[in-house]
Amino acid sequence: MAQPGQNLNQEPPIRPTEVKSWLTTETMSQLGRELMEIAAEIEASDEIPMDEDAIERELRSRRGGYSPNGE
Repeated sequence: MAQPGQNLNQEPPIRPTEVKSWLTTETMSQLGRELMEIAAEIEASDEIPMDEDAIERELRSRRGGYSPNGE
């Protein structure tokens, strides 16, 4: 069952980054390799991408309810 704020259109809310053809895991920094691994895990998961509102709610809950605009 879909939850409120989930992107039901199955369109990614953020466009994927285009990796340069000359960039390989051997030429990437450690951080770059870790980020590519995380991106691959997310892409392979069955989770429905969250829309911007759902991301904001998630961030608020992780910050203990803090919202920069006072909501």
